[in-house]
Amino acid sequence: MSMKSLPPFAALVVGAVLTGPAAAATCTTTIGSVMSLTGSLGALGQAIAKGAQLGVADVNAAGGVNGCQLALAMQDDQTTPSVGVDAAKKLVDVQKVPAIIGALSSGVSAAILTSVTAPSKVVQISPASTSPMFTEMAASGKTGGYWFRTVPSDALQGVAMAQVALDAGIKNVAVMYLNNAYGQGLSKEFSNAFSKLGGKVAANVVYNPSQPSYRSEVNKALASKPDSLFLIGYPGDGTTIAREWISSGGPQKFLFPDGLYAQQFIDDVGTKYMKNVHGTSPGSTQTPSLQNFQVSWKAKYGELPQQAYITNAYDAAVLVGLAMDESHKADATSIRDAIRKVTDPKGEKVYAGSAELKRGLKLLKEGKAIQYIGASGPLQFDKNGDIDAPMVVWSVDSNGKLMQKGMVTVEQIAQIDQKIMK
Repeated sequence: MSMKSLPPFAALVVGAVLTGPAAAATCTTTIGSVMSLTGSLGALGQAIAKGAQLGVADVNAAGGVNGCQLALAMQDDQTTPSVGVDAAKKLVDVQKVPAIIGALSSGVSAAILTSVTAPSKVVQISPASTSPMFTEMAASGKTGGYWFRTVPSDALQGVAMAQVALDAGIKNVAVMYLNNAYGQGLSKEFSNAFSKLGGKVAANVVYNPSQPSYRSEVNKALASKPDSLFLIGYPGDGTTIAREWISSGGPQKFLFPDGLYAQQFIDDVGTKYMKNVHGTSPGSTQTPSLQNFQVSWKAKYGELPQQAYITNAYDAAVLVGLAMDESHKADATSIRDAIRKVTDPKGEKVYAGSAELKRGLKLLKEGKAIQYIGASGPLQFDKNGDIDAPMVVWSVDSNGKLMQKGMVTVEQIAQIDQKIMK
Protein backbone atom coordinates (compact mmCIF):
# COMPACT_ATOMS: atom_id res chain seq x y z
CA MET A 1 0.00 0.00 0.00
CA SER A 2 1.61 3.27 -1.10
CA MET A 3 1.10 6.61 0.63
CA LYS A 4 -1.37 7.45 -2.14
CA SER A 5 -3.47 4.47 -1.15
CA LEU A 6 -3.40 5.26 2.56
CA PRO A 7 -6.56 6.63 4.16
CA PRO A 8 -6.46 10.47 4.21
CA PHE A 9 -5.71 10.60 7.93
CA ALA A 10 -2.80 8.16 7.62
CA ALA A 11 -1.25 10.16 4.83
CA LEU A 12 -1.67 13.27 6.97
CA VAL A 13 0.16 11.62 9.86
CA VAL A 14 3.12 10.62 7.71
CA GLY A 15 3.31 13.97 5.99
CA ALA A 16 2.99 15.98 9.18
CA VAL A 17 5.84 14.14 10.84
CA LEU A 18 8.14 14.21 7.83
CA THR A 19 7.59 17.87 7.05
CA GLY A 20 7.63 19.18 10.64
CA PRO A 21 10.25 21.46 12.20
CA ALA A 22 12.99 18.98 11.44
CA ALA A 23 12.49 18.74 7.68
CA ALA A 24 15.92 20.30 7.16
CA ALA A 25 17.69 17.56 9.12
CA THR A 26 20.42 15.68 7.29
CA CYS A 27 19.17 12.27 8.39
CA THR A 28 15.87 10.65 9.30
CA THR A 29 15.15 7.52 11.31
CA THR A 30 11.78 5.95 10.51
CA ILE A 31 9.72 3.88 12.90
CA GLY A 32 6.42 2.21 12.04
CA SER A 33 2.91 2.24 13.38
CA VAL A 34 -0.05 -0.03 12.67
CA MET A 35 -3.33 1.28 14.01
CA SER A 36 -7.06 1.06 13.38
CA LEU A 37 -7.81 4.23 11.43
CA THR A 38 -10.90 2.54 10.00
CA GLY A 39 -12.97 -0.51 10.89
CA SER A 40 -14.72 -1.15 14.18
CA LEU A 41 -12.01 0.61 16.20
CA GLY A 42 -11.69 3.55 13.84
CA ALA A 43 -13.81 5.72 16.14
CA LEU A 44 -11.01 5.48 18.73
CA GLY A 45 -8.04 4.84 16.48
CA GLN A 46 -7.71 8.18 14.75
CA ALA A 47 -7.21 10.09 18.01
CA ILE A 48 -4.85 7.39 19.32
CA ALA A 49 -2.77 7.72 16.15
CA LYS A 50 -2.54 11.47 16.78
CA GLY A 51 -1.13 10.64 20.22
CA ALA A 52 1.74 8.74 18.60
CA GLN A 53 2.22 11.56 16.10
CA LEU A 54 2.45 14.08 18.94
CA GLY A 55 5.05 11.95 20.70
CA VAL A 56 7.24 11.93 17.60
CA ALA A 57 6.74 15.66 17.13
CA ASP A 58 7.80 16.37 20.73
CA VAL A 59 10.91 14.20 20.38
CA ASN A 60 11.84 16.09 17.21
CA ALA A 61 11.19 19.46 18.84
CA ALA A 62 13.52 18.34 21.63
CA GLY A 63 16.32 17.77 19.13
CA GLY A 64 15.61 14.36 17.62
CA VAL A 65 17.57 11.18 18.32
CA ASN A 66 21.23 10.57 17.61
CA GLY A 67 21.37 13.72 15.52
CA CYS A 68 18.53 12.53 13.30
CA GLN A 69 14.86 13.36 13.10
CA LEU A 70 12.24 10.73 13.88
CA ALA A 71 9.63 9.90 11.25
CA LEU A 72 6.44 7.87 11.74
CA ALA A 73 5.25 5.61 8.93
CA MET A 74 1.58 4.97 9.68
CA GLN A 75 -0.43 2.04 8.32
CA ASP A 76 -4.15 1.32 8.74
CA ASP A 77 -5.02 -2.24 9.83
CA GLN A 78 -8.78 -1.67 9.35
CA THR A 79 -9.21 -3.51 12.70
CA THR A 80 -8.53 -6.75 10.78
CA PRO A 81 -5.68 -9.16 11.65
CA SER A 82 -4.79 -10.12 8.07
CA VAL A 83 -4.64 -6.48 6.98
CA GLY A 84 -2.52 -5.68 10.04
CA VAL A 85 -0.05 -8.44 9.22
CA ASP A 86 0.32 -7.20 5.63
CA ALA A 87 0.87 -3.65 6.89
CA ALA A 88 3.48 -4.77 9.41
CA LYS A 89 5.30 -6.83 6.78
CA LYS A 90 5.55 -3.77 4.56
CA LEU A 91 7.00 -1.73 7.41
CA VAL A 92 9.52 -4.42 8.38
CA ASP A 93 10.47 -5.91 5.01
CA VAL A 94 10.34 -2.80 2.82
CA GLN A 95 10.86 0.17 5.12
CA LYS A 96 13.12 -1.76 7.51
CA VAL A 97 11.68 -0.17 10.64
CA PRO A 98 13.23 -1.32 13.95
CA ALA A 99 10.06 -0.72 15.95
CA ILE A 100 6.29 -0.70 15.42
CA ILE A 101 3.79 1.15 17.60
CA GLY A 102 0.56 -0.87 17.61
CA ALA A 103 -1.71 -2.43 17.04
CA LEU A 104 -4.82 -1.44 18.99
CA SER A 105 -6.96 -4.58 18.79
CA SER A 106 -5.44 -7.48 20.72
CA GLY A 107 -6.33 -9.81 17.87
CA VAL A 108 -4.44 -7.67 15.38
CA SER A 109 -1.46 -7.21 17.70
CA ALA A 110 -1.24 -10.96 18.32
CA ALA A 111 -1.27 -11.70 14.60
CA ILE A 112 1.49 -9.15 13.97
CA LEU A 113 3.54 -10.37 16.92
CA THR A 114 3.46 -14.03 15.93
CA SER A 115 3.80 -13.54 12.16
CA VAL A 116 6.05 -10.50 11.84
CA THR A 117 7.70 -8.74 14.78
CA ALA A 118 8.79 -11.65 16.99
CA PRO A 119 10.23 -13.74 14.10
CA SER A 120 11.91 -10.64 12.64
CA LYS A 121 13.17 -9.47 16.05
CA VAL A 122 11.48 -6.08 15.74
CA VAL A 123 10.24 -4.15 18.78
CA GLN A 124 6.45 -3.92 19.06
CA ILE A 125 4.84 -1.55 21.58
CA SER A 126 1.07 -1.56 21.78
CA PRO A 127 -0.76 1.36 23.39
CA ALA A 128 -4.08 -0.48 23.58
CA SER A 129 -3.86 -4.29 23.39
CA THR A 130 -4.96 -5.50 26.81
CA SER A 131 -5.45 -9.27 26.45
CA PRO A 132 -3.83 -11.35 29.22
CA MET A 133 -2.68 -13.64 26.40
CA PHE A 134 0.38 -11.46 25.79
CA THR A 135 1.65 -12.03 29.31
CA GLU A 136 1.45 -15.77 28.72
CA MET A 137 3.20 -15.47 25.35
CA ALA A 138 6.03 -13.45 26.83
CA ALA A 139 6.39 -15.76 29.84
CA SER A 140 6.70 -18.77 27.54
CA GLY A 141 9.46 -17.13 25.50
CA LYS A 142 7.41 -16.49 22.36
CA THR A 143 8.12 -12.76 22.13
CA GLY A 144 11.89 -12.72 22.56
CA GLY A 145 11.48 -9.71 24.81
CA TYR A 146 10.56 -7.54 21.82
CA TRP A 147 6.97 -7.04 23.03
CA PHE A 148 5.91 -4.18 25.31
CA ARG A 149 2.64 -2.44 26.06
CA THR A 150 2.04 0.92 27.68
CA VAL A 151 -1.39 -0.20 28.86
CA PRO A 152 -2.20 -2.69 31.63
CA SER A 153 -3.50 -6.20 31.05
CA ASP A 154 -7.20 -6.96 31.29
CA ALA A 155 -6.28 -9.09 34.28
CA LEU A 156 -6.47 -5.71 36.04
CA GLN A 157 -9.49 -4.33 34.20
CA GLY A 158 -11.55 -7.46 34.82
CA VAL A 159 -10.97 -7.17 38.56
CA ALA A 160 -11.71 -3.44 38.59
CA MET A 161 -14.92 -3.88 36.59
CA ALA A 162 -16.14 -6.62 38.94
CA GLN A 163 -15.79 -4.27 41.91
CA VAL A 164 -17.35 -1.34 40.02
CA ALA A 165 -20.37 -3.51 39.17
CA LEU A 166 -20.87 -4.67 42.75
CA ASP A 167 -20.46 -1.12 44.07
CA ALA A 168 -23.25 -0.09 41.68
CA GLY A 169 -25.58 -2.73 43.11
CA ILE A 170 -25.32 -5.00 40.08
CA LYS A 171 -25.46 -8.65 41.08
CA ASN A 172 -26.66 -10.64 38.06
CA VAL A 173 -24.87 -9.91 34.79
CA ALA A 174 -25.12 -11.23 31.26
CA VAL A 175 -21.78 -10.94 29.47
CA MET A 176 -21.61 -10.60 25.69
CA TYR A 177 -18.07 -10.62 24.35
CA LEU A 178 -16.32 -10.27 21.02
CA ASN A 179 -14.77 -13.47 19.71
CA ASN A 180 -11.15 -12.32 19.74
CA ALA A 181 -8.27 -12.22 22.20
CA TYR A 182 -9.56 -9.02 23.83
CA GLY A 183 -13.11 -10.25 24.34
CA GLN A 184 -12.13 -13.72 25.47
CA GLY A 185 -9.54 -12.46 27.95
CA LEU A 186 -11.64 -9.74 29.54
CA SER A 187 -14.71 -11.97 29.78
CA LYS A 188 -12.69 -14.64 31.56
CA GLU A 189 -11.05 -12.22 34.00
CA PHE A 190 -14.29 -10.41 34.83
CA SER A 191 -16.35 -13.59 35.23
CA ASN A 192 -13.81 -15.11 37.59
CA ALA A 193 -13.52 -11.97 39.73
CA PHE A 194 -17.24 -11.15 39.77
CA SER A 195 -18.24 -14.69 40.78
CA LYS A 196 -15.64 -14.91 43.55
CA LEU A 197 -16.69 -11.52 44.91
CA GLY A 198 -20.30 -12.68 45.22
CA GLY A 199 -21.89 -11.72 41.92
CA LYS A 200 -23.57 -14.01 39.39
CA VAL A 201 -22.69 -14.29 35.71
CA ALA A 202 -26.07 -15.27 34.32
CA ALA A 203 -24.78 -15.90 30.80
CA ASN A 204 -21.54 -15.63 28.85
CA VAL A 205 -22.37 -15.24 25.17
CA VAL A 206 -19.73 -14.93 22.46
CA TYR A 207 -20.35 -13.08 19.19
CA ASN A 208 -18.42 -12.74 15.94
CA PRO A 209 -17.59 -9.40 14.32
CA SER A 210 -19.26 -7.84 11.29
CA GLN A 211 -22.63 -9.57 11.50
CA PRO A 212 -25.67 -7.70 10.13
CA SER A 213 -27.65 -8.71 13.22
CA TYR A 214 -26.99 -10.12 16.68
CA ARG A 215 -30.59 -10.92 17.55
CA SER A 216 -29.85 -14.58 18.27
CA GLU A 217 -26.98 -13.78 20.65
CA VAL A 218 -29.01 -11.06 22.37
CA ASN A 219 -31.94 -13.42 22.89
CA LYS A 220 -29.62 -16.04 24.36
CA ALA A 221 -28.23 -13.51 26.84
CA LEU A 222 -31.70 -12.21 27.74
CA ALA A 223 -32.99 -15.72 28.40
CA SER A 224 -30.81 -15.80 31.53
CA LYS A 225 -32.88 -12.93 33.00
CA PRO A 226 -29.96 -10.69 34.01
CA ASP A 227 -30.27 -7.32 35.70
CA SER A 228 -27.61 -5.78 33.44
CA LEU A 229 -25.40 -6.30 30.38
CA PHE A 230 -21.62 -6.28 30.29
CA LEU A 231 -20.86 -5.71 26.61
CA ILE A 232 -17.25 -6.31 25.58
CA GLY A 233 -16.42 -5.09 22.10
CA TYR A 234 -15.76 -2.09 19.90
CA PRO A 235 -17.92 0.69 18.44
CA GLY A 236 -19.66 -0.56 15.31
CA ASP A 237 -20.66 -4.08 16.25
CA GLY A 238 -21.15 -2.86 19.81
CA THR A 239 -23.64 -0.26 18.60
CA THR A 240 -25.67 -2.90 16.76
CA ILE A 241 -25.75 -5.19 19.81
CA ALA A 242 -26.70 -2.42 22.24
CA ARG A 243 -29.54 -1.28 19.98
CA GLU A 244 -30.88 -4.82 19.59
CA TRP A 245 -30.59 -5.38 23.34
CA ILE A 246 -32.66 -2.25 24.00
CA SER A 247 -35.25 -3.01 21.30
CA SER A 248 -35.64 -6.53 22.71
CA GLY A 249 -36.54 -5.15 26.14
CA GLY A 250 -33.23 -5.80 27.85
CA PRO A 251 -32.56 -3.90 31.09
CA GLN A 252 -31.00 -0.53 30.37
CA LYS A 253 -28.26 -0.99 32.93
CA PHE A 254 -24.89 -1.33 31.25
CA LEU A 255 -21.28 -2.18 32.01
CA PHE A 256 -18.88 -1.02 29.27
CA PRO A 257 -15.09 -1.52 29.07
CA ASP A 258 -12.34 0.53 27.45
CA GLY A 259 -13.22 -0.62 23.94
CA LEU A 260 -16.55 1.23 24.15
CA TYR A 261 -15.22 4.32 25.89
CA ALA A 262 -16.10 6.59 22.97
CA GLN A 263 -18.59 9.43 22.68
CA GLN A 264 -19.51 8.29 19.18
CA PHE A 265 -20.65 4.91 20.53
CA ILE A 266 -22.88 6.56 23.16
CA ASP A 267 -24.34 8.95 20.57
CA ASP A 268 -24.95 6.20 18.02
CA VAL A 269 -26.80 3.96 20.49
CA GLY A 270 -28.83 6.91 21.76
CA THR A 271 -28.05 8.99 24.82
CA LYS A 272 -31.60 8.61 26.16
CA TYR A 273 -30.86 4.90 26.75
CA MET A 274 -27.52 5.57 28.45
CA LYS A 275 -28.85 6.71 31.84
CA ASN A 276 -27.29 3.87 33.83
CA VAL A 277 -23.78 3.23 32.54
CA HIS A 278 -20.77 2.04 34.52
CA GLY A 279 -17.51 1.83 32.62
CA THR A 280 -13.82 1.18 33.16
CA SER A 281 -10.76 2.08 31.15
CA PRO A 282 -7.03 2.27 31.80
CA GLY A 283 -6.35 5.69 33.26
CA SER A 284 -3.53 8.19 33.50
CA THR A 285 -1.95 8.98 36.84
CA GLN A 286 -1.90 12.70 37.65
CA THR A 287 1.72 13.78 37.06
CA PRO A 288 3.50 16.76 35.49
CA SER A 289 3.73 14.59 32.36
CA LEU A 290 -0.05 14.41 32.01
CA GLN A 291 -0.33 18.17 32.39
CA ASN A 292 2.45 18.79 29.85
CA PHE A 293 0.83 16.37 27.42
CA GLN A 294 -2.53 18.10 27.72
CA VAL A 295 -0.90 21.45 26.94
CA SER A 296 0.93 20.00 23.92
CA TRP A 297 -2.23 18.30 22.64
CA LYS A 298 -4.34 21.43 22.96
CA ALA A 299 -1.75 23.51 21.11
CA LYS A 300 -1.60 21.04 18.23
CA TYR A 301 -5.11 19.59 18.01
CA GLY A 302 -7.49 21.52 20.27
CA GLU A 303 -9.80 19.80 22.74
CA LEU A 304 -8.59 16.43 24.06
CA PRO A 305 -11.19 13.69 23.38
CA GLN A 306 -12.68 11.79 26.31
CA GLN A 307 -11.40 8.32 25.44
CA ALA A 308 -8.65 5.85 26.24
CA TYR A 309 -5.14 5.19 24.91
CA ILE A 310 -4.12 8.57 23.48
CA THR A 311 -1.54 9.13 26.21
CA ASN A 312 -0.41 5.51 25.91
CA ALA A 313 0.36 6.00 22.21
CA TYR A 314 2.26 9.19 22.97
CA ASP A 315 4.36 7.35 25.53
CA ALA A 316 5.09 4.49 23.14
CA ALA A 317 6.53 6.90 20.57
CA VAL A 318 8.55 8.81 23.15
CA LEU A 319 9.97 5.60 24.62
CA VAL A 320 11.25 4.45 21.23
CA GLY A 321 12.92 7.81 20.67
CA LEU A 322 14.54 7.89 24.10
CA ALA A 323 15.68 4.28 23.79
CA MET A 324 17.36 5.00 20.47
CA ASP A 325 19.20 7.96 21.94
CA GLU A 326 20.24 6.07 25.06
CA SER A 327 21.71 3.20 23.05
CA HIS A 328 23.14 5.47 20.31
CA LYS A 329 21.64 3.02 17.84
CA ALA A 330 18.44 2.58 15.86
CA ASP A 331 18.35 -1.23 15.67
CA ALA A 332 15.59 -3.26 17.30
CA THR A 333 17.70 -5.17 19.83
CA SER A 334 19.30 -1.96 21.11
CA ILE A 335 15.87 -0.35 21.45
CA ARG A 336 14.52 -3.42 23.27
CA ASP A 337 17.38 -3.37 25.76
CA ALA A 338 17.27 0.40 26.31
CA ILE A 339 13.54 0.79 27.02
CA ARG A 340 13.93 -0.27 30.64
CA LYS A 341 17.05 1.91 30.97
CA VAL A 342 15.13 5.09 30.10
CA THR A 343 12.45 4.17 32.65
CA ASP A 344 15.00 3.42 35.39
CA PRO A 345 13.37 4.16 38.78
CA LYS A 346 16.81 5.22 40.05
CA GLY A 347 17.27 7.72 37.24
CA GLU A 348 16.48 11.43 37.18
CA LYS A 349 12.79 11.98 36.48
CA VAL A 350 11.96 13.31 33.02
CA TYR A 351 8.43 14.24 32.02
CA ALA A 352 6.46 14.57 28.79
CA GLY A 353 6.58 17.63 26.56
CA SER A 354 9.34 18.89 24.27
CA ALA A 355 11.10 21.00 26.93
CA GLU A 356 11.33 18.08 29.36
CA LEU A 357 12.36 15.64 26.63
CA LYS A 358 15.11 18.04 25.57
CA ARG A 359 16.38 17.93 29.16
CA GLY A 360 16.13 14.13 29.13
CA LEU A 361 18.10 13.84 25.91
CA LYS A 362 20.78 16.11 27.38
CA LEU A 363 21.03 13.90 30.46
CA LEU A 364 21.42 10.83 28.25
CA LYS A 365 24.19 12.50 26.27
CA GLU A 366 25.94 13.18 29.60
CA GLY A 367 25.73 9.46 30.38
CA LYS A 368 23.19 9.91 33.17
CA ALA A 369 20.30 7.58 33.99
CA ILE A 370 16.75 8.84 33.50
CA GLN A 371 13.26 7.73 34.45
CA TYR A 372 10.76 8.83 31.84
CA ILE A 373 7.43 9.36 33.60
CA GLY A 374 4.84 8.87 30.91
CA ALA A 375 1.78 10.93 30.14
CA SER A 376 -0.14 7.78 31.09
CA GLY A 377 1.82 7.38 34.33
CA PRO A 378 4.99 5.65 35.59
CA LEU A 379 6.07 3.03 33.08
CA GLN A 380 7.73 0.20 34.96
CA PHE A 381 7.89 -2.78 32.61
CA ASP A 382 8.15 -6.22 34.13
CA LYS A 383 9.96 -9.12 32.46
CA ASN A 384 6.92 -9.75 30.23
CA GLY A 385 6.70 -6.17 28.97
CA ASP A 386 3.67 -5.44 31.19
CA ILE A 387 2.94 -2.45 33.40
CA ASP A 388 0.56 -1.70 36.25
CA ALA A 389 -1.80 1.28 35.96
CA PRO A 390 -5.00 2.55 37.57
CA MET A 391 -8.45 2.17 36.05
CA VAL A 392 -10.70 5.13 35.35
CA VAL A 393 -14.36 4.67 36.29
CA TRP A 394 -16.55 6.46 33.77
CA SER A 395 -20.21 7.09 33.10
CA VAL A 396 -22.55 9.24 31.01
CA ASP A 397 -23.83 12.53 32.42
CA SER A 398 -27.34 14.00 32.16
CA ASN A 399 -26.41 15.65 28.86
CA GLY A 400 -25.32 12.36 27.33
CA LYS A 401 -21.60 13.14 27.55
CA LEU A 402 -18.86 10.85 28.80
CA MET A 403 -17.59 11.72 32.24
CA GLN A 404 -14.93 10.33 34.57
CA LYS A 405 -16.30 9.81 38.05
CA GLY A 406 -13.51 8.06 39.87
CA MET A 407 -10.45 5.86 39.79
CA VAL A 408 -9.56 2.36 40.96
CA THR A 409 -5.91 2.57 41.97
CA VAL A 410 -3.26 -0.09 41.42
CA GLU A 411 -3.21 -0.64 45.19
CA GLN A 412 -6.99 -1.10 45.33
CA ILE A 413 -6.87 -3.61 42.46
CA ALA A 414 -4.19 -5.55 44.35
CA GLN A 415 -6.39 -5.59 47.46
CA ILE A 416 -9.38 -6.87 45.47
CA ASP A 417 -7.11 -9.53 43.96
CA GLN A 418 -6.24 -10.71 47.45
CA LYS A 419 -9.94 -11.15 48.26
CA ILE A 420 -10.43 -13.19 45.09
CA MET A 421 -7.49 -15.44 45.83
CA LYS A 422 -8.59 -16.27 49.39
